[in-house]
Amino acid sequence: MFSFQVNQKTDAVYILGLVQQLFYRLSYIERPQLIRAKVPILKFRDKVSGVEFDLNVNNVVGIRNTFLLRTYAYIEKRVRPIILVIKKWARHHGINDASRGTLSSYSLVLLVLHYLQTLPEPVIPCLQKAYPESFNPSMDIHLVPNGPRDIPPYTSKNDSTLGDLLLGFLKYYSTVFNWEKSMISVREAKALPRPNYKDWKNKYICVEEPFERSNTARAVHEKMKFDTIKAEFMESWQLLQAKKDLNFILPVRATIQKR
Repeated sequence: MFSFQVNQKTDAVYILGLVQQLFYRLSYIERPQLIRAKVPILKFRDKVSGVEFDLNVNNVVGIRNTFLLRTYAYIEKRVRPIILVIKKWARHHGINDASRGTLSSYSLVLLVLHYLQTLPEPVIPCLQKAYPESFNPSMDIHLVPNGPRDIPPYTSKNDSTLGDLLLGFLKYYSTVFNWEKSMISVREAKALPRPNYKDWKNKYICVEEPFERSNTARAVHEKMKFDTIKAEFMESWQLLQAKKDLNFILPVRATIQKR
């Protein structure tokens, strides 16, 4: 981790471009793609493990939110699997690609965490409220990895199964959450009224970045894409509710058979 500043529009793109050229020469790296977003990233896949990566250059807020998300995954055993299933579902339905105007993986994760925080019996707490000293946005970047190391596991009174939580997640964003008036805030563990300034005005989906408080879902800038996202939530919720079988919204049997 470096302390010097990198211009994300020029320096970061140049550095990632060099890495991309190197990756083209490596037989075990697949599909290196440079995404020229507000924070440029190089997306690639390791053929051996099948793991997909997003690489950025000196994105300080990315380091902070990495340790926040990692802690959420650590404190409650249902967080990691429900996120993995929802990301696979979103990718299968074509709504998990910020470069094509849909939701980034980061925004999807924040959607899941927000849902888990706002249930009548929360599955997870608000870490930034419960442990403000561990997730202080002004903490020296070199101290960030040690910030959450002493946070204990969370004991939730909510005993919902992963299936219950998946169905509830789809229902929440299909019928409960007000996309037009509300902003998702994991930092506050609730839906907040939409701010009325540039990063939020006239945006279809508003998801607050927990540290720098920008809109992580700004890539969804076309009404057609927004309508597609909402339709996928609604259709999947109705199908899963009626059939009670994950294969109707995510063909897991086919995936297992391929392996």
